[in-house]
Amino acid sequence: MIALRTFLLAALLAGCTIGDSEQVDCRCAEGTSIELFPHCAAGVEERPDPRTPLSTQIPDCPSGQQLSLRDPHTPAAVLANLISILQAPADRRSPQQYMDQFAENFIFFPDPDDVQLYPEIYDADRDTLWGAAEEDDFARLILSSERIHRAHFVRWFRSAADERIVSDDQLRETFIFPYEAEFIEIIGEADSVATIGIKGLATIELVTPTEENPVWSIAVWQDQRDRASAKFSWGELRARFSQ
Repeated sequence: MIALRTFLLAALLAGCTIGDSEQVDCRCAEGTSIELFPHCAAGVEERPDPRTPLSTQIPDCPSGQQLSLRDPHTPAAVLANLISILQAPADRRSPQQYMDQFAENFIFFPDPDDVQLYPEIYDADRDTLWGAAEEDDFARLILSSERIHRAHFVRWFRSAADERIVSDDQLRETFIFPYEAEFIEIIGEADSVATIGIKGLATIELVTPTEENPVWSIAVWQDQRDRASAKFSWGELRARFSQ
């Protein structure tokens, strides 16, 4: 797995250089390492509309900051990786590593109340309320050091206490568990902060294409807000950090 990651990173770094045509195969992003990609010092490149095919053709140039994560050989490892990334120090949060935990056809189902609260985000006229492209945009904002100071999870999946359902073919596992977390948002010119608390019930389905050498990823995430508290849900957090 390590060798594969090394190969992919090397290939990406090779592609993210300026050639004779002065074109690059990756996009300068907020977290791009200027040391690795000096041309990105000129500024961040505008991202295309996520609804267009172009949005998935050009990856962001990597930041150079990578967390040491668990190999995704079990669903529990993927769930743990997700929280490790969200709780990481500001200079170690990688949207690329975050999205590596999700399947290409990922779908998020918000709580029905959130669909009504944010109709401009969760457009019921679309086939998918929230897919991988929207999750990618959310990741770049929720992991941005300019938007979030830190995150702390009080409750996440616990193998000894929470429900786990395995499919007959062993290629899909569903986890149902309560969650609770706090995100410290930076307000204005970083001179003040505000706490965003989230709480609810998550139903997360992970899939793998094979049993022989499984690599798991999150395919479906269904959210249920905690109506007994005043805290936000995952769906509301995604809506607030979607633009």
